[in-house]
Amino acid sequence: MVAIGMKNGEFIILLVASLKIWGKKRDRRSPIQDIRFSPNSRFLAVGSTESAVDFYDLTLGPQLNRINCCRDIPSFVMQMDFSADSAYVQVQTVPSGKQVTEQIHIDRITWATWTSVLGDEVVGIWSRNTDKADVTCACVSHSGLNIVTGDDFGMVKLFDFPCPEKFAKHKRFLGHSAHLTNVRFINGDRFVVSAGGDDRR
Repeated sequence: MVAIGMKNGEFIILLVASLKIWGKKRDRRSPIQDIRFSPNSRFLAVGSTESAVDFYDLTLGPQLNRINCCRDIPSFVMQMDFSADSAYVQVQTVPSGKQVTEQIHIDRITWATWTSVLGDEVVGIWSRNTDKADVTCACVSHSGLNIVTGDDFGMVKLFDFPCPEKFAKHKRFLGHSAHLTNVRFINGDRFVVSAGGDDRR
C-alpha cells in the first residue's frame, strides 16, 4: 500500500500493484503533513497541520476507523517515526496522550526510522548561523550510518549518524531553490531523493 495526504485534510490509501483506492478518510480540515505505516503494517499514523496525529488500525478494513489521537502538539506535525516494535511514535513534542519522559525508558526504544531534526543524536546537523527553523527535514539511512538533511536554503547535507557534536563535518549539495520539503534514502542507501518546495522539483 501507499498512503497519500491531501491539502484538504483527506488521505487515501492505494494498492501498489493496481493503484486502486483501498480506502480514504477525512478527519481533519487542514493539510496532511506526514503519514507513516507502522513496521508491523498494522497501524497508520497521520499527522496534520492541525497539531494532531491520528491513528488508524488497518486490520479493521478500508473504512479506516480512527482508534486514537494525539492533540495539542505545540506546532504542526512535520515528521513522525515509529519504533521498531510499533509501540511508540516519535513526534517533535507530544504533550497529550501517553508521553514517555523517563530517559531510561527512552534509551531502550529502537526506532524503525529516524526523520526528526531534533534530539541528542542530531545536534550536529545545526550550523552556527541557523535557528531551529532552518533545517526542514532529515532521514537516517537504512544502515543507520548516515543522515541526510534539507534546509530552507536549498542545501542537501550528508552527515555521519549519530552526529551528537555541534557543527559536525558534512558534505553539501546544492540542488534546489529555497525550502526543501523532504529527503529520503532509497532502499539500499545508494541514492537520496529530495523534494523542493518553491522550485516544485
